[in-house]
Amino acid sequence: MLETAVANLRFALSMGLGRPFHQPSLDRIYRAVRQTQEEFGGLGVDISEVLSGPSLDDETREFLQTRRFRKQATRGLRETSYYAEVFGQLGVDPAKLDFDDIAGLPLTPKEALRDDPEAFVRRTAKLGARTTTTGTTGWPTSVYFSHDEMRTMAALSSLSSLSRGLIAPDDLVQINISTRATIGVRGVAAACDGIGAGLYICGLVSPEHTLKLLSERHRHPGKKSRVSIMSTYPSYLGELVEHGRRLGYGPADFGLERILTGGEILTAGLQRRAQEFFGPIDIVSNYGMTELAPLAGNLCPQDHLHFEPSMGLIEVVRLEGTGLAGDGEVGTIVATPFPPFRESTILLRYNTEDVVRAVKGPMTCELRNTPATSLPLGKQRLSVRHDDGWVFLRDVVEALEDVDAVPLPARFGYWAVPGGVAVEVVVRSATAGVREDVDDALRRRDVHVRSLRLVEDRNELDRPLPLRSDMREGSLAKVGPTSTAPQLIGTKGH
Repeated sequence: MLETAVANLRFALSMGLGRPFHQPSLDRIYRAVRQTQEEFGGLGVDISEVLSGPSLDDETREFLQTRRFRKQATRGLRETSYYAEVFGQLGVDPAKLDFDDIAGLPLTPKEALRDDPEAFVRRTAKLGARTTTTGTTGWPTSVYFSHDEMRTMAALSSLSSLSRGLIAPDDLVQINISTRATIGVRGVAAACDGIGAGLYICGLVSPEHTLKLLSERHRHPGKKSRVSIMSTYPSYLGELVEHGRRLGYGPADFGLERILTGGEILTAGLQRRAQEFFGPIDIVSNYGMTELAPLAGNLCPQDHLHFEPSMGLIEVVRLEGTGLAGDGEVGTIVATPFPPFRESTILLRYNTEDVVRAVKGPMTCELRNTPATSLPLGKQRLSVRHDDGWVFLRDVVEALEDVDAVPLPARFGYWAVPGGVAVEVVVRSATAGVREDVDDALRRRDVHVRSLRLVEDRNELDRPLPLRSDMREGSLAKVGPTSTAPQLIGTKGH
């Protein structure tokens, strides 16, 4: 008990002072949490509240975040070539910044990190891993982490998953995200390892392969008989629903209880259709990206995206004009990950280009004491300004995936035309009735449609948007002549 108390004290000091985590203390805290949960069936409190630290009033939060920002900015000035140049040109001493000064500093564009990731790495960093984004829309962006940072993220992932009840020791977990998404894969894998759940890293193989794996029955002692949790992208989940229906699968063929999603917009229409296909599953969505890890957003029941203030500073910068967005205004998420969570790659006011609405409060949700934004509305480059307002990616995809005549995932494109947008979309049958349904759904989302084109073949789209489910990974299914080829493990009968 004394050792656990000391571990808790070390953790609290790291959170409060921004000093590096003591890895053995993190491990000890996790073991204590798991033993308590195994013995008593619950903790009585949510450990995520412990991980996030105490609730802070606005004045205290600004004081803490100013101090953390100064520390990270001073490191950037002294130990990275990128921010040494930035602060040199500004003639600003980051150690003397006030909270209000932060909003006046220049943004860090994605292109700068993508073009020269090592310009953002501290000279004294003890590097352990280079991770990249998946590169869905272009050349992948690289971020460097130390071994200690990777271990810290693994420990925090285990603690969070266990305390929130996302993963249990008897679960069988299958990961269906790109194996290039190393942070996402390692986060779920580390949680499974720490909790003791079964794990299979499947990757983005064909939907038919994944459906067979999900329907398999297993005989592992102490584990559920079928895959109970899957981690995947919304677009790939749509692929599974669409292929599964065509192949004759239904709820009785699966044992899924929960799907963890991220990386794309999860629509209400997709959730409805997925629950019709798999049964009454729980679908959990979060917000995170490799560049910001482990800083991420947690979704509350009121559809706010909340960010823990001790882990980083989240700002919403106006899409139009300058400065920070006011309550309800649209802007892009600008993020600064803080120590001790981020020690190697320094990013100050990094423009994620993810569009949200600012939420200033007061809020009434369970996470009301932490800063929040709206749900992501899509990427800035996909946001269309017209005479009467904006059209965002979320508006379009929410409308389309709510129409059952549109196959999942929705395949479409849209672009600016005078007075609004032109939309093209793949449908099952391009009839007059389907056109009316699609047009009505778009207008209910206030999408100013000036041209609507329906096609029945995705190859007929002129400007299709990329989806993560298209990053297909292959499998070695056959060896030697067809007549003697062994079946791929996981097919029916094996």
